[in-house]
Amino acid sequence: MYFEADLKEKAAKFFRLALERFSFPPNDITIEVSTRCPQECKVCFREPLGVLPADMSEELFAAVTGRLKEAFGGKGPRYLNFVGLGEPFCNPGLYRMLRLAAQELPGTSLNVSTSLSVLDQAGFAALVEEGVVNRLSVSVDGLETGGAFHPFSDRIQNNFAFLRSLKGRHPAFKLRVQTLITSRERVEAAVNFAADNGADEVQLMRVDLHAFAGQAPAARPPFKEERAIVKAARALARRRGLRARNNNSYNIFMDLASALDRRCLTTDDHVFIDAEGGVLPCFYLRKVKFGSLADGSLAEACGSARRLGFYAEQKALCRGCDIYRKKHCGGKGA
Repeated sequence: MYFEADLKEKAAKFFRLALERFSFPPNDITIEVSTRCPQECKVCFREPLGVLPADMSEELFAAVTGRLKEAFGGKGPRYLNFVGLGEPFCNPGLYRMLRLAAQELPGTSLNVSTSLSVLDQAGFAALVEEGVVNRLSVSVDGLETGGAFHPFSDRIQNNFAFLRSLKGRHPAFKLRVQTLITSRERVEAAVNFAADNGADEVQLMRVDLHAFAGQAPAARPPFKEERAIVKAARALARRRGLRARNNNSYNIFMDLASALDRRCLTTDDHVFIDAEGGVLPCFYLRKVKFGSLADGSLAEACGSARRLGFYAEQKALCRGCDIYRKKHCGGKGA
């Protein structure tokens, strides 16, 4: 989470990236507890990547949590993010998993990403009241009913009203709205919606092509227009009292650390754990497994990552990924 890091942490990240080093243990860990989802969003990577519906078992989650606790000397990473190619709330054991993680990994921020299509309001309110969940990130890509991606509905509207009320009672609980950069109109509508519902932040996300054979699954502005949309959204967010952030716009230091747009900006301090316990560099590279926490330690998996020379392979593996690049892949626009 670069945006929340202090100056010392940012400097350490810069030198890790510049020198092609990994942090161990990694402080930003994503865990995929389900690959099931009731939505059929055309921007989802699950079908193009051939990911089948599955839930992580509570037994495996307990084992994974134990491996993380071991790697961090009895504590835990800075962030444990419950997100992947599925809806975390589809896993019937999610609330017990979150409580276990809060108990076993003290000091770890637990963040859940969702479409809000599935939510037990009473159960989630209890988690927030107990201080278990630190932040909820919700994808919103259009406020009309239905829609081709992240479909909006009366149920989702009702869940936002619930979250707004929950934040009023528990201001330390953070709410983030994530929206794709498809048009200025849609992005600004999402910013206003986020502000109206008490969100702390809007994450502006580029429509990525690399799982779709180079064909955009949704409207994708050219680079110059995209930058103008981001600039306008940030200005609107400031006026509405929240932050707007974008992974494709950091600063000159991160531009240099990325080898001028040729290297991912997260893999130095991040791993992704899939529903089977596999340790991957990210949830797109499903076949690049460093090891498994089902039957091995995090140290063994991260050691394997070094032995595989992932940085050396990254140019080929990630050449089509637009998530952290400053410019669109292959040039200035699409």
